[in-house]
Amino acid sequence: MTASQFLSQPIFEKFQASYEHLPKQPGSSETITASSLEKFIETYGQEEELVPGEILFIQGDAADKVCWIEAGVLAILQGSLDDPKLLTFRYPGQVVGEIALLEDIQRTASVAAISKTRVRSLSKDKFQRLLDAIPDVGVDLMRLLSARLREVQPAEYSSGMYDHLTGAFSRRALDLRLNEELKRAQIYEYSFALVFIDLDHFKEINDTCGHARGDDVLVTFVKRIKADLRTIDLLFRYGGDEFVLILQGVDPERGGVLVQGLLDEAKATPIPGDPPIVLSFSAGIAYYPENGETTEALMKAADECVYRSKQRGRGMVVSAVMPEAPPDT
Repeated sequence: MTASQFLSQPIFEKFQASYEHLPKQPGSSETITASSLEKFIETYGQEEELVPGEILFIQGDAADKVCWIEAGVLAILQGSLDDPKLLTFRYPGQVVGEIALLEDIQRTASVAAISKTRVRSLSKDKFQRLLDAIPDVGVDLMRLLSARLREVQPAEYSSGMYDHLTGAFSRRALDLRLNEELKRAQIYEYSFALVFIDLDHFKEINDTCGHARGDDVLVTFVKRIKADLRTIDLLFRYGGDEFVLILQGVDPERGGVLVQGLLDEAKATPIPGDPPIVLSFSAGIAYYPENGETTEALMKAADECVYRSKQRGRGMVVSAVMPEAPPDT
């Protein structure tokens, strides 16, 4: 049993004040999947109590459990615990710790108690047993937890961090988040992919169907992309019909496969309306650290790949680093 760790008093008081000034507390999600998860944790989970300021998870640590909040409030923090950023709060009926377990990565954020808090925790092995026990809702469970992550905007982000039309992160947010991602990747020694997406022939949609229809296409596109992303991925509207993705923990072996899946889904499912619109996009992928260790180098590499995609006829994914072909046998 390791000794408990705590936020410093000034930091704890700062975040406690942020919580107390919130206009209201959201309720828990009432879904079949959430109910199944709660019952499983009630039966097999281990009860833990935290006092105000006590740290439950530390960013960068190995993932060993997931927790269901029974009472109290937890703060989700990112960055050094000497001066962390407050992302959001979690409340009774919600889950913390699921992202790292689902994606099999290190903790992506720290979690600390803002009030006296009671949780029930499942070990990594028992969590896997949960997914095995309810295979029919396994995928729904992942989407539910992903949706919870995206429902609440980071507490320190102003409205300028979000695109007002689509709800994707804004270009301003990309500038900040990409710098943070580089620092985290350097500290924790993991790779990530930066993806430029340019919708194909979007100007023709505006010219032919009108700007209102064009706006509807953008909104629907973003909703679909978000639904198909992993829990740790981030989508930004770069401007007009251009978007950027940050795919954490992705190397050249996986990046092209993930983005090609998004492209195939976009082509296969027309956007409803009059007329239905089949949407495709040109994508370029750059990788950290293979294509550079600065934001400028990565952006330049991804942009060049988009240009090559357009030159080759659009509607395709081009990577700055291609996975090596298997050796001849």
